[in-house]
Amino acid sequence: MLLRRRGAAVAWILAAASLFAADDVKVAPGVVEDQRSSDGRMGGLTIGLKLTGPGLAEIKAIRWRIKSARDDRGASLYKPSKDDKARDFEEFAPDHRQEPRVSLLSPGRDASTVDVSGEVELFIPSRDPATRQRFESFLDRLDKPLSNSALKSAKVGITPLSAAAYKERERQNRPTKEEIMAEGKKHGASEAEIRQAMAMFEAVSALGGEEPTENSVLIETKDPDGRIISIDVVDADGKELRAPSRGTSGAREVKMVKIDLAEKPPAGAALMVTMRTPKSVVTAPLSFKALALP
Repeated sequence: MLLRRRGAAVAWILAAASLFAADDVKVAPGVVEDQRSSDGRMGGLTIGLKLTGPGLAEIKAIRWRIKSARDDRGASLYKPSKDDKARDFEEFAPDHRQEPRVSLLSPGRDASTVDVSGEVELFIPSRDPATRQRFESFLDRLDKPLSNSALKSAKVGITPLSAAAYKERERQNRPTKEEIMAEGKKHGASEAEIRQAMAMFEAVSALGGEEPTENSVLIETKDPDGRIISIDVVDADGKELRAPSRGTSGAREVKMVKIDLAEKPPAGAALMVTMRTPKSVVTAPLSFKALALP
């Protein structure tokens, strides 16, 4: 009984320490870049997010939600559309040279300060062991969806693919000219802008991507809620295999992932999937008052 109580006490202390480290993170403005224009169509405002506090080492990814942004002349710098989705989490490390950056509309030419409010979500995998899911011998089950209770609960689909299936699904998922035109019109693009987008699409399609090699790990994901943080290939001991290049195409609904390893994956390679869970995310307030413009 005494050992059980000690174990419970240790677990409580560890949990409390993790909570303190996460909740103690503060969000301050970093580098501010302002490119204003007279017609409001070009330019924009970007504000770096500077995170400080003893809990930084625990954070592996972040995303932010802007609720309000106005300059001191009353102009709104953030206008979400009805079909806006929460942005994807992006990987975070305290020693990254590039700060995470919030992009806003351009302030008025005579504005000198801005007020921005929102929140920053911090992904802290140490808060929940269920964030990491390992799938053994996935190379032996190509073109068949992976399955476990965690994927099902998160409404996530992951299918390791053969080279032939990858190329065929990539072709099927490529947007048509009609879809590009419809999307452009929905967002108010001019005929000239739509034609330019069409030309770019045709050029990219003609160029194509690099062919998969024996070092390539090919995956299709379906992740409508943006739960996946990362997908890595590990060896039998759990060590991540070096991947000099990665590529993705598509969107959350259907995304094609190509991981080019430095060497051919060994027979015992496993897939390590990191997903956010409700327990693994902590929210920190974002509030910049009278932030000076450059």
